[in-house]
Amino acid sequence: MGFNMAKDIFGDKNSLLVRKAFNMAIDRAWIAKNIVGDPAVPTGIIPPTMMGANTSLKGYPFDPALAKELMRKAGYPTSDMRLKQLTLLHTDGEKTVEIAKWIKRYLIKLGVDLQLVQVRFSDTASWARELKSGKYHMFLMGYKAELFNQIFIGDKNTKLFHALDCPRIPSAEAQEFFGGYDEAASAGYRPDEICKPVKKEEADASSILLPLFHSDGNVNFTFYSNSRVDSLLDQIEQMDKELKAARAAKLKEVDRLLLEDPPTVNIFYITKL
Repeated sequence: MGFNMAKDIFGDKNSLLVRKAFNMAIDRAWIAKNIVGDPAVPTGIIPPTMMGANTSLKGYPFDPALAKELMRKAGYPTSDMRLKQLTLLHTDGEKTVEIAKWIKRYLIKLGVDLQLVQVRFSDTASWARELKSGKYHMFLMGYKAELFNQIFIGDKNTKLFHALDCPRIPSAEAQEFFGGYDEAASAGYRPDEICKPVKKEEADASSILLPLFHSDGNVNFTFYSNSRVDSLLDQIEQMDKELKAARAAKLKEVDRLLLEDPPTVNIFYITKL
């Protein structure tokens, strides 16, 4: 869930307390387990299996009482009328709608009367336009941590796996999806010898962070701007990808900064397709 930091409540001098309070007000573990069906609860932005993930981060606890106290310190008691006009933009996916409704329930405890604004997932033009508009206080959006061409389709009957563009992809009832070459192989599948799926270069965490959180990022819909984050991302972008240890150290620092000065509530990871 992204905060629109161009809005006063998320961008003024007390906004850090508000953003931390919202992180503590939402029971992400419950959502991950009961709606998403995956018990992995995020700490930082970078998923734990990717280079640069900061495994020392603890993340925010679910603590509604402390969240309410932080809101009071920020100048937003539960009776504040500014909390009655907040908006959350989301798509019409079944699980997305359910998550939005639960977020609304959780934030009621802070005095927030959240207005849900729904856009059809299939209407990509409208979705992009509304995200870019800056009209809404918050939005729900997923991001892919793996390269799209790292997804493979297995054939349960032949135990072969295929690239997405392979003409030999099996019928729907025989399909099994894998999030990587190694995942397919470890499940006992062999690469199809005709379409020859190949292992691609590992997705780099900077490909997530740069567009989402650099001040000039092309999908920076939170309007987040942090000079230290910008500097680190610029340095990472200019570094040789073979300098893995140095890149990982800088990525971990960005992950830490994005937790301490959060432009998002990181609700869930999907660890397996």
